[in-house]
Amino acid sequence: MITGTIYNAGKMLEMTQKWEQKKASGNILGKEKKELSPEEQQLKMYQEQLASMREGNEVSAIYAKLQSGQELSPEEEGILRERDPKLYMEYKADRMEQEAYEKELKNCKTKEEAEKLHVNRMNGKLSELKSIVNNPNIPKSEKIKESQRILGDTTKTAQIFQIFTKSEEFKKLPTEEEAAENSREEANLQEEQPPVETDEYAEVTSDGASGSDNDNNISTEVLKEMLALEKKHFGELKKTVKIDVTI
Repeated sequence: MITGTIYNAGKMLEMTQKWEQKKASGNILGKEKKELSPEEQQLKMYQEQLASMREGNEVSAIYAKLQSGQELSPEEEGILRERDPKLYMEYKADRMEQEAYEKELKNCKTKEEAEKLHVNRMNGKLSELKSIVNNPNIPKSEKIKESQRILGDTTKTAQIFQIFTKSEEFKKLPTEEEAAENSREEANLQEEQPPVETDEYAEVTSDGASGSDNDNNISTEVLKEMLALEKKHFGELKKTVKIDVTI
């Protein structure tokens, strides 16, 4: 009992002395400074390396998703915005264009109109890629990033069109020939009916033949051409090139 009392008194004295030292130094809330041992320094360096590798893997995964046309999560968007603001803004612009493209497809009046819209967008992306890789004023690292982004956007465009061609909306669209025939039939019916009559005519719809298979082949050919263009300019190992985008 006496031993415990003496020990407690000693601890209280030690704590009081430390408190007085903190008050004298003005570092009341601060922690005691301590020099790291060699082992602790090595451990700290190892932890920092792991954190850097983890961050690098996250960024690499983001670039891989962009190239495959996948949508980024809010967390991934935040990382990209911090590490590469320019690429982030281009990614957001691509997303807005994709949403507008989906709406344009749904507003098409015939199957051919939708197919022409798709082909024009695919060719536009191919032209964009060619303008990037053939520009001598753009650094190679920047060309790689841009080509990956454009390829991803093109892949997404092909996916959007493929999904649309399988939808009921597309199947109900007439071909241009069917639309013209429908217009002629409606005109004939209007001529035959007395002017006073206001009967509504039955809507004429047809699943008709479609060139969607051909346009899916066009999508594939455009993507192949884009990949060949990337291979020509950046080589076989392009996809494994690490891009330094540290801000």
